[in-house]
Amino acid sequence: MELSQEFKERFVKKLQGKEFILYGGLLELSKQRGLRRITTRVIQIPAKENGMYAVVEAEVETEEGIFKEVGDASPDSVNRAIRPHILRMASTRAKARAMRDAVGVDMVALEELGDGEIIGVEEEGDIFLQPEDIVITFGKYVNKKLGDLLSIDRNYVEWLSMNARDSMLRDSARELLGEEKRTH
Repeated sequence: MELSQEFKERFVKKLQGKEFILYGGLLELSKQRGLRRITTRVIQIPAKENGMYAVVEAEVETEEGIFKEVGDASPDSVNRAIRPHILRMASTRAKARAMRDAVGVDMVALEELGDGEIIGVEEEGDIFLQPEDIVITFGKYVNKKLGDLLSIDRNYVEWLSMNARDSMLRDSARELLGEEKRTH
């Protein structure tokens, strides 16, 4: 589905160079497609016995049909602020996925993201993560989080703090190294 520039300005955010749609945008698109109902069904309630793993199924009905999807959440797949709300996050993820299917959007909803913690939104709509949650997108540590690299290869984090071309990565490495010094 092709999204207008006006829609993107309201409902699409960038995170580390990748676009994500907001849940509100999916709801808006679903209403445009004749949203009739959204229902959820809890498949698994989070409990100590299952590692606090919640699973919810969502069903979205529009004029074009019925779309079902499943969403899950656990303490390992959400940020610290959301951990007390695991079941709601599983529900939000399920509804977002079902609405994406219903409206034909292949962008992941921002609210579906896992353990990256959003700390602010810049005027242009770019979203920032905590320094330790920045993911390396190149080199020998591709797909590793900056925070994990501190224990794996501190020298590499120091190198990034001085040489990374991406200013967000360079600044995050510096901030992370500075925090480490303050805690020791």
